[in-house]
Amino acid sequence: MARRRKHVEEGGEEGPSAERWLLTYSDMITLLMVLFIVLFALGQTNILKFNAFKESFHAIEQAQATAPKGGPGVLSDPSAIALSQQNFFAALNAAYANSVSGQQTSGAKAPGDQPTGGLQSGLQVSGTMAPGAAQAARAAERLALLRAEQAMLSALAKQGLANEVQFTNNAQGLVLTILTDKILFPTDSAVLQPEGQAIINAIAPVLAALPNQIDVEGDTDNVPVTGGPYGSNWALSAARAVAVVQDLIKEHGFNPLRLQATGFGDTRPVVPNNTPQHRAENRRVEVVVFSTTVQAP
Repeated sequence: MARRRKHVEEGGEEGPSAERWLLTYSDMITLLMVLFIVLFALGQTNILKFNAFKESFHAIEQAQATAPKGGPGVLSDPSAIALSQQNFFAALNAAYANSVSGQQTSGAKAPGDQPTGGLQSGLQVSGTMAPGAAQAARAAERLALLRAEQAMLSALAKQGLANEVQFTNNAQGLVLTILTDKILFPTDSAVLQPEGQAIINAIAPVLAALPNQIDVEGDTDNVPVTGGPYGSNWALSAARAVAVVQDLIKEHGFNPLRLQATGFGDTRPVVPNNTPQHRAENRRVEVVVFSTTVQAP
C-alpha cells in the first residue's frame, strides 16, 4: 500500500487513465473495419449486369447450336445462314425491346423517337442497347460472316477462282476485293467479262442468304480514261459498281433496297500508282457486307 501511494506521489497513473492506449487501439480497429467494409462493397458483383452478360453468351451458344453443321465450317446450303441468323437476331430484338420497355414511362415518348423494330433499327449499337446484348450481336454476326467467307471461298475454289478474290474483316464488316483488270471488266469498260460473271455467280448465293446491307464500290488507277463512253475515272468506277449491282438484282434476285453502288475513281489507291503492277492492284471492285451492329453509311 505504501509502495502504491509512493508511485502516485511520484506522478504515476492508475485507474482508467492507465489504459488510454485502448482508445487508440479501438480507433485503429474501427478504421480497419470501415476499410474492409468499403473494399467488400466495391467488390460486390452487380447481379443484373452479370445475368445480362450470362444470357448474352447463352444466346451465342444457342445460335451456334442451331447453325448447320458439316465440313470444316463451310455451309453446304447458304440459305441456312439467313434462317439461323434471322432467328437469332429476331430473338435478340425481342429481348432488347422488352428490356427497354420497362425503363420508359407508360404512354410517354420523347420527340423524334422511332419505334423499335426490324433488323437494322434493333441492332444498331447507338448507346441504347444493353452492353451484353450488343456484345452477343457482334459475336454472333462475326461468326456468320466468317462462315459466309468460308462458303464463298469454297464456291470460288470449285471454279478455280479462289485466288481472284481477297477477303478482309474490319469494323465495317466483311470486304471482298476483286481486281477488275482483265477479270471483271476490259480496259475502260464496264461490261462484265465471263470470268467476272463466274466470280459473281459463285459469291452471290451466299451474299443473298445474309440479311446485311451491301455496298459495291468501284476504284480505278490514276491513268486518265481515253476513249469510250466514260469521260473520267469517276464515271468509269461508278459504272462498274452499278454493273455489278444490276447483275445481282437481275440475275440473282437481290432486293434493290439492300444494295448501293459507289464510285471512288482514283481517290483510294491501296498502293502508289508508280508501276504497272501497282496500278493493276488499284483497279478493283470491293463488295462491302456491312455489319448490322453498326450504322451503314
